[in-house]
Amino acid sequence: MIVQMKRMTLVAHKDDEAHLLQALQATQSVEILEGGVQEAGQAALEHAEDNVQKLSEALATLRPFGEKQGLFAAQPEASVEQIGKALPAAIDFSDKLETIARDLASTKSEIEKNEALIASLRPWTNFPADMQTFQNVCGVKYFTGLIAASDVEKLEDIDACAEYQLFNEGVVRTCVVACPEDEAKSVANFLKSLDWTDFVFPKRDGTPALAVKELTELNRELSEKKSDLEQALAKEASGSAKMVESALDAAVIERDRAAAAAELATTSATFQLEGWVPEDKTDLVEKAILSVTDAYYLSVRDPAEGEIPPSVVENKKFATPFEQVTNLYSRPDPKGIDATPYMAPFYVLLFGMMLSDTGYGIVLAILTALYIKLKKPTGMSGGFAHVLFWGGLSTIVWGVLVGTFFGMDFDTLFGTTDVFPLFLDPMSNPIGMLILCFGLGVIHILFGVGLKMKLSFSRGDWQTAIFDNLSWILIVCGLILYAVPSAVEGIPAAVGTAGLIAAAAGALMILLFKGRNKKNPIMRTISGLGELYQVTGFLSDILSYARLFALGIATGVIASVFNELCSMLMGSPVLVLKILGILVACALLVALHAFNIAINTLGAFVHCARLQYVEFYGKFYETGGRAFRPLGYHTKHVRITDEPSSMSD
Repeated sequence: MIVQMKRMTLVAHKDDEAHLLQALQATQSVEILEGGVQEAGQAALEHAEDNVQKLSEALATLRPFGEKQGLFAAQPEASVEQIGKALPAAIDFSDKLETIARDLASTKSEIEKNEALIASLRPWTNFPADMQTFQNVCGVKYFTGLIAASDVEKLEDIDACAEYQLFNEGVVRTCVVACPEDEAKSVANFLKSLDWTDFVFPKRDGTPALAVKELTELNRELSEKKSDLEQALAKEASGSAKMVESALDAAVIERDRAAAAAELATTSATFQLEGWVPEDKTDLVEKAILSVTDAYYLSVRDPAEGEIPPSVVENKKFATPFEQVTNLYSRPDPKGIDATPYMAPFYVLLFGMMLSDTGYGIVLAILTALYIKLKKPTGMSGGFAHVLFWGGLSTIVWGVLVGTFFGMDFDTLFGTTDVFPLFLDPMSNPIGMLILCFGLGVIHILFGVGLKMKLSFSRGDWQTAIFDNLSWILIVCGLILYAVPSAVEGIPAAVGTAGLIAAAAGALMILLFKGRNKKNPIMRTISGLGELYQVTGFLSDILSYARLFALGIATGVIASVFNELCSMLMGSPVLVLKILGILVACALLVALHAFNIAINTLGAFVHCARLQYVEFYGKFYETGGRAFRPLGYHTKHVRITDEPSSMSD
């Protein structure tokens, strides 16, 4: 449900500002409204930002050398006071680390530069002269460069007074051309007509071969230095990476508090804080203020006209993870309705139907349960993990209902006959499965229309509830009832007649009252006719639920094909080949089924969300809310376990 928000104003002594912000941060319940950054707090904010930046860079330096965290590795837990104690030492350590990292970067850069120089000089190793002095011959112009082997013969056409010499073999040849200085221009023009690239020797004494030898030796020494520096970083990472992570979280907490302090309106003696607080957290916030001082003024009121509070929702344990699915679409309007508790059961039901394999459901449920138990994820990752866990349980149930286990039917697996599926087999009865999908779609869509009715009634708008929403329920249900007698034997024709009457009543309500705000009866009727055309939209929405059938049957068919391919590998009459085939088939089965689980779980997640966003939310959901961003503990590496008693300022 949507939590009502209150506008909060706090005025207190300037001396209590730091401790009050700490206390409010511990509640994680107050969003401080942004204002112009005060000059008095700018220096503290910049200092806090510098600490965050410095520690972030230190952690980025250490990360390649630290131990890799496993998927199920638990996040460490600590209090804010504990991680705050690591901050001064971590700042000093980051300065030391910056020196090592800068030295390492410089060493790597020098090695790369030398390697590039070696690569450019290697074709010239047969050049016998000093790279700097051979050109110091009065009256002679030298051209050094690279020429394509296909153009070497063309050098014979060079000016008669010019000479050339080649120094290597290959597709590209190194070449020196010498000529009198007064012929240099014509020789240069001739070389431009060839596949020729000028080459300038680096400013080093000695021959290219000597330079390559010296640079290779220098790189050997630099590589040893690089290895020593990397070992030093690896040593530091093993002993200090956790400290830096904790300190970075502490620095982020301090930075957020400094940013909040910079937004406060202040005088020489007092400060004023404006913010939003959830209605059910006002007592908690006031207790936090009282724990610091009793000299304050606190005002809590409803939002005024024109003030837009943040959108905050609060749900029961089952529905809470599904808030992340809703957030991917849009947060609800603060004056609207929270769709999450209504969407969650449908999401679980439809997800399991799309995957619909008991074996796959067991794997998905176990993996996500282990991830939740060991990793204890929070936020978006924690929400999605719980969503997939419930989806795995639903998949187990649907797998039993349709009788599949890793692509095999239960009767074959258990040696039974005509026991499974408990409900229906989509492979042998696809029409029945499609009808089930469409039936669930009708229930899903009309439930959304019913929620729109509820929202309209809560706002006192009974005309919208009856004429714009109940009318569509009558039309859709009436048309379905009208079709039932002709599709199902034994159903009396009276059912179809009742359905036709209900549909006609709904259509008449739309025709007469859709344009009820228009005084002109003709325009009112035209509005009603235009709205009736939306019946095609309802039909399109219902047909979208065919994706439930498509994804469910695709999962089963792909799994059965994998099984068939691997069974062929195990069918060799030769014992050795049979054993080898079994080993290969087992490895393939694990890999192929893992791939099928991953790709179809992704497909089920995306397409199930799409059904919620378009077909369900489109009937009632009002978007436009913004996220609630309270001053709190936004840590990435350490889970905060208790409230701080103090923190370094």
